Amino acid sequence: MTMIRSFWASVVPVALTILFALVGLTRDADAQNCPAQKAGRYAVKIDSAPQGAMVYIGDKACGAVGVTPWSGKLPNGAFPVTIEAAGYDPAIRTFTVGKLKKVQELFIPLVKKQEPPKIDVRADADKNVYGATVTVDGQPQGQVPLVVSTTPGRHLLEIKKDGFEPLSQWVEVQNNQIQTIVPTLKEIAKPKFGTIIVDADVPDAEVTIDGNKHPDNTPAVINNVIEGVHVIEVKKPPGLPWRQTVQVTANQQTKVRAELAALMSGGVGVVRVLSDAQGARAFIDGTDMGTVPVDIKDVKAGEHIVQVKAPGFQTGEKRVQVTAGGSQIVKFDLNPEAPGDQGILKVVSTVPEADVFIDGAAVGKVPVEKKLTAGEHPVMVRLAGFKQFEQKVRIEAGQSVTVQADLKGVGRLRILSTPSQATVLINGLPAKDKDGVEVKTPIDIEVETGETVVRIEAAGFQPFEQTLTIEGGKTQTVSRELAIAGKSESELVDEQRGLSSWGARTLPRGRSTVDFDVGYPYFLSSRITVGAGKVAKTFGFDANVGVRTMLARSELGLGGRMMLADKEPFSAALWTQLWFGSKLLDDSARNGVTWDVGVAASLTALSRVTITGRAYVEMWSDRHCPALDPTNVSNDGFETKDPISTCKNYKLRQEGMDPAEFTADDQKRAESLTGNTGSEFFDRDGGARFLVSIAAEIAAYQRWNLYGVLEGAPFQDERALFTSMFSAPMADSDFILYLRVGTSYKF
Repeated sequence: MTMIRSFWASVVPVALTILFALVGLTRDADAQNCPAQKAGRYAVKIDSAPQGAMVYIGDKACGAVGVTPWSGKLPNGAFPVTIEAAGYDPAIRTFTVGKLKKVQELFIPLVKKQEPPKIDVRADADKNVYGATVTVDGQPQGQVPLVVSTTPGRHLLEIKKDGFEPLSQWVEVQNNQIQTIVPTLKEIAKPKFGTIIVDADVPDAEVTIDGNKHPDNTPAVINNVIEGVHVIEVKKPPGLPWRQTVQVTANQQTKVRAELAALMSGGVGVVRVLSDAQGARAFIDGTDMGTVPVDIKDVKAGEHIVQVKAPGFQTGEKRVQVTAGGSQIVKFDLNPEAPGDQGILKVVSTVPEADVFIDGAAVGKVPVEKKLTAGEHPVMVRLAGFKQFEQKVRIEAGQSVTVQADLKGVGRLRILSTPSQATVLINGLPAKDKDGVEVKTPIDIEVETGETVVRIEAAGFQPFEQTLTIEGGKTQTVSRELAIAGKSESELVDEQRGLSSWGARTLPRGRSTVDFDVGYPYFLSSRITVGAGKVAKTFGFDANVGVRTMLARSELGLGGRMMLADKEPFSAALWTQLWFGSKLLDDSARNGVTWDVGVAASLTALSRVTITGRAYVEMWSDRHCPALDPTNVSNDGFETKDPISTCKNYKLRQEGMDPAEFTADDQKRAESLTGNTGSEFFDRDGGARFLVSIAAEIAAYQRWNLYGVLEGAPFQDERALFTSMFSAPMADSDFILYLRVGTSYKF
């Protein structure tokens, strides 16, 4: 016994000195201009959208450490992080690296640079446009094809080329927009000539063209007649003149035969009606004569009203003087309805069969040409498997505007998350529906084809990011259950590996351990510990329930820990444990209660080894003997029938007997162990003592720990329960030094 006490007197001070020296090793790393060049301790990850951006940590003069996504280790501190990518504005953030064992992440979405608006003038629709001169707001820009960079707003675009009529139109552009113009030019008409051959059913008739007498009489050939409509008059007294309107075509002969014989005695004439309007119909004196061109025969000589009507055009009307036997051509050039308030919109696309909608109404498939009132009109072009094209177009009265719809292939992206209503970033920008409204999970939207970075974020949860390849016309689904914020999958693995049943660091909420061990004085014990979480992010709590047996008594226990400090690698806590039980399967009345209250301090290395020192007070109340009952003769004066031999023999000595197996020295030792004498010996044995212990836990596997606990009560008295006099399986003396070894399962 003296040797044991000397051992503790020398070992305990040294152990405590080493423990407090290790706690004092915590230090903070100073911020450096080039922190990435220093030996870092804390794992970090820096990412951006889009990925592949250059990463600078600290001073840019230190050089780039790599491209996103970048992973490495940095010392503790706050560092400026610069992210740069071509076509995007540089981004600078301060990254505060804490003393945490988990991977600390920094995500920076980049913003595209504001590109000036551009006007792309092409010659796709009319080869005559190639080489035409382009001016914007009166300033020469070059020749078609070309792309003109300008400022946001409305600009006057003019296109000129010799031999063609000038083209002018207003164009409205914005930043990061390319407005495509595909114009057509109208060639300036040049004089062209044809020939008219005039004959008559009577010889030698006088010929007049457009009121000018021709030198030759019928039959006559009139050369070099300008292309177009002309009036031919043939007459021979005493008959009435014969007139006809003639359409002359360049480089062709037009034959006219005058029927003068019928005019000698009056009669009817012929009116030929022409028009370039599609679907036009001719009317004479209100009677529908059919679709133009049409020859209206047997028209009585005299004045008549000729009309031409066509959908989308104003009605044309002319008064015609019909002469007996005469023939004339009446041509109508119809004007569009409201000619002063309309223009023409042409919609073309490189993708065929796309549907076109103007002002919300379907108007057909590309290419489409439609007359619209002057003003702003929304144009939409869509086709399954392609991103919907939308543009607002301003139409000027009397002008023609061409819209080039550049359709981009799209697929559908369906994103689900737990929890729902999470924010979704697609290539660094918030996900939006077709109306431009930001949406949250669950979502189902169209996304342009190609590589796409999807990021899901929710308050209180770990962000999730995935790179997908979107294919046209196909649907991709992303479903993710977000982890609790601050814990990546690797961090959760490290957390599980570092769980401790005996250390000062309490179990996180949702974590548990199950312990099994063997030892002395309790031969077998088992305990389940469940994490209860933290209060104020500092004070952690967990609770446990356990069973243990020394064969002479089996006990049930309840306990808990309260963590007071947690600063890697050190932690400290208060703890308590209450045990109560009795001897099973007999009637000896043996039972007891033990209450431990103490403090614990731990050092953890690499989440694998935890060394814990504990100091605590142990208080107990034990009953070794049944109470005396002199009236109970059948039980030899005890309340119960199975008292242990020490109790029986002590009673015999109190009655003046001298049992051989229980000497006077044995009596003195029993009284010394319990502190009770005489009849009080049969009362409860109570006491308290101070113990210290050291526990070592090793994470052999992610889910399994091996541990050993060595504890003792230096310079303290023996506890009667831990001697063979009161518990048969125990040694003769309480060694005051106890050991147990076992394993923990963590989940």
